[in-house]
Amino acid sequence: MSNDARSEMKIRIANGEFGDPEKPDMDAINNAWQDIMESKMKDMGNNGTFNTISGLWPRQGDKVAFDGRTQEEISIPAGSKILCFYGNPEPGTRQPEFRLVYVTYDD
Repeated sequence: MSNDARSEMKIRIANGEFGDPEKPDMDAINNAWQDIMESKMKDMGNNGTFNTISGLWPRQGDKVAFDGRTQEEISIPAGSKILCFYGNPEPGTRQPEFRLVYVTYDD
């Protein structure tokens, strides 16, 4: 992501667009980042669509770091870009640590 986009988000957070700048609404921030990413991806392809795969939660153990479950049957087209967004969960909540999505484009 460009430095301009990061700077824009810092200003938006500081201006209170996502609630109290000290404790902003992380879901709203994630949605705003998704909008920015979609806008940037459209520059590289035609009409990027972000498709949710699953939230990911930390796991205990030696082999699996995070796990999640799909909410519905998913078929990911070959060549799709896979992105993992930070979930930035509020302490003490069951919000996911990360959000996994795939991106498709119109031809």
